[in-house]
Amino acid sequence: MKNITKLAFHCLLFIVPFRDAQAQVLDFLNRVTLGLDDGTQVVLYGAARTLDSTFTGEYYYLPAGLRLSAKPDKTPEFLFMKYTSEENVDAGGVQGALMHFLMEWGLTPAQEKEAQQKLAAKLQDLSALNPKYRAVRNPVIMGAANVKTDPENSFQVISAILSDKKFTPTLVTSGRAPVLPGGKVAVAALLEKNAAQLMASTLDKNRSIADASLSLRFKYDLLMPAVEGRITVNWERMDSLSQHYTREANRSHYTEAPSNFWDPLGIFSKEDERNFVTDTEKDSLFTFMKESKVVDVQLENLQPESQVATEMVHAFMEYFLQSVTEKEFRKPDSDDEPKNAAKEYDYAFDTYKVDKQKLAQKISRRSETYYLKVRLPITQEFTLTGNLAGWYDAAKNNVKCVNTVNLNDPFFEHRDIYLILDMEAEEMFGKELNFVTVDIRKRRNQKEARDFSAQVTFDRNFFAKQGNRAVVGYSKAQSDDPDAFEYKVQWSLRGGNVFPKDTVWTRGRWEGVTLAPPVATIPLHFEADLEDLKAFDIKNVTLQIRYYKFGREVESSFNLNTTAGIGFMDKNIYMDRNTRGYAYRFVFYHKTKGPLATEWEAKLNTNYMFAVIPDEIRNNNKQALDKMIELGKDIISPPDGKEIKAGSILDKFEDLIKTN
Repeated sequence: MKNITKLAFHCLLFIVPFRDAQAQVLDFLNRVTLGLDDGTQVVLYGAARTLDSTFTGEYYYLPAGLRLSAKPDKTPEFLFMKYTSEENVDAGGVQGALMHFLMEWGLTPAQEKEAQQKLAAKLQDLSALNPKYRAVRNPVIMGAANVKTDPENSFQVISAILSDKKFTPTLVTSGRAPVLPGGKVAVAALLEKNAAQLMASTLDKNRSIADASLSLRFKYDLLMPAVEGRITVNWERMDSLSQHYTREANRSHYTEAPSNFWDPLGIFSKEDERNFVTDTEKDSLFTFMKESKVVDVQLENLQPESQVATEMVHAFMEYFLQSVTEKEFRKPDSDDEPKNAAKEYDYAFDTYKVDKQKLAQKISRRSETYYLKVRLPITQEFTLTGNLAGWYDAAKNNVKCVNTVNLNDPFFEHRDIYLILDMEAEEMFGKELNFVTVDIRKRRNQKEARDFSAQVTFDRNFFAKQGNRAVVGYSKAQSDDPDAFEYKVQWSLRGGNVFPKDTVWTRGRWEGVTLAPPVATIPLHFEADLEDLKAFDIKNVTLQIRYYKFGREVESSFNLNTTAGIGFMDKNIYMDRNTRGYAYRFVFYHKTKGPLATEWEAKLNTNYMFAVIPDEIRNNNKQALDKMIELGKDIISPPDGKEIKAGSILDKFEDLIKTN
């Protein structure tokens, strides 16, 4: 019974949705792992058949082949420039280093050809263990698998030197792992003199590893086999248990939470204590749920120790946590130090911060039952990690990549300005942006001297040829403050508009100017209980969202139809960075009453929305329904993500939504 209950948790994870309806459908069971001659490990999944469980010969590989990017002339896109000056630091001299490099992943044509040759032999070996592989004919590697990343924390630089602000005053990264092969991530750092010497030592002295590793985190979807059974989550019982422990705590029966009690509502947590669950604490959480019978599982014809069962359990654990928490990636606090000195924390780790609004929405549904007779998708995580030492050899003897300069050299009477475009902007080109223009000027205070000016334009062609970095140089001569310059930025939008219309000059730093787009990518997940909607004669439900994009009020909508059988939808919106929320309302389309619209409400940024049927509809409140019908008559349906010309909603929520 213990193992079956454990399986229950994993099965529930099947509910993790495909975030992209057009994503590849990969077969969980049809997995092949290859080792290439250069040591690269390649994991492939076959495309799944939706009507039967036989294996196909169309294979897609997970991210592999992490390496330094290279220019068309094969020069690695890596820079390690150590600098010094004749003066001591006390006399105004400087010493240190500038490090900047671009990375990408994906099999090279040669690697893909080798993998294709080894695939057939590997399948022949696997067919001796699994008869399903015998049905595969003419296997072909179709390319990279479709992967997803979190908006934040999908790309991490792991380094004791680069993470120490005393050693590294400036560290800039692109912040998000690329989802397509050939997409680039960027790292730029300004190191003080001791950090420069330490980093050079780990790179140049034939060490086994350098103090700089890169970790890229991805998610991908797999189609699990069908199983006979169902899983029920009793949210009402969890709420009842929480209330019980609240009463006991108020009576001072406990000085602390019982050892087997997971406290999602923060009952036993003080304000100064942490309010998150770590990756290593998940087992305690599910022990509590198992013993408290919050989850009831009924499965047939499934061995508890099978690979499918193991993956189902893992999937459930992730689903449950994601349904009531926000996943974060954090460094351990000082209070997190382990009592056992032999145990060490990783540099950073996953935590799950409880979202009380999500939890309340789940409890309001009382219980959820999931039937597993059909093949359902799960989301898996995959990490691609590499160390800089493995790539440095290709760049260390190239003077374009590794060099030492003396800042007192006459050559350095010129100053270079590094313009670094946030990698998130690359994804927006063609969708929201045409290009971004940067104007630079250097004013000289001597009458006979001319002011310096330059202009740089980033667009897709610039990215393809030169990456996300541009360099503008000017002479330091004839200026009392040679390092001071000014710049202004203007973004060209789809449709012929520009943002902002009136640009202003900003004082820049010669170490570099990072250009972040004025809008940020916000992923939203919308969910509804289709069976509940059908019970109240609701054909579909629409979530309308109003938000600011490039200073204008725009609208996006999410629509779920009960006949389609899919109770969730995922979409990205592009929202102004100086805003922290949006306005929303639900429109329920009733079979006889037509569209029933709720009032507009403000919402601070959250990635999750659930369509709760209002009590007015459940109780058939005629007066309230008449008001919802009237609101439904005023529905405006502009093109998705386009400006609202009339009928502003955000004005009355402006104080809450805008940050400046």
